[in-house]
Amino acid sequence: MKQGAMLINTSRGPLVDAQALVDCLKSKKLRGAALDVYEFKDKYYFYNDYSQKVMDDDTLARLISMPNTIVTSHQAFLTEEALKKIAESIVQSLLDFFHGKKENI
Repeated sequence: MKQGAMLINTSRGPLVDAQALVDCLKSKKLRGAALDVYEFKDKYYFYNDYSQKVMDDDTLARLISMPNTIVTSHQAFLTEEALKKIAESIVQSLLDFFHGKKENI
């Protein structure tokens, strides 16, 4: 990867080795990172209140403390186009089911 590049991951958390990412950010090999996904032991990590607990994921704690990094809770799907596609897919699956087609069920 080119020195000073930015890493953006909106697909799957396991595609990025989080500890290697921390190392690259600290050494300035990467200029920054934007992660819309992160591989958690607890998939609801961003949706629960941990304000009174110590964060048990040291790598995540390092990432969210870095000024050149942003970590969000998988919000990339939240676009008008994506939500329309999801709704169309659900309706089509229901129509297929009620017409006896079970390929996607």
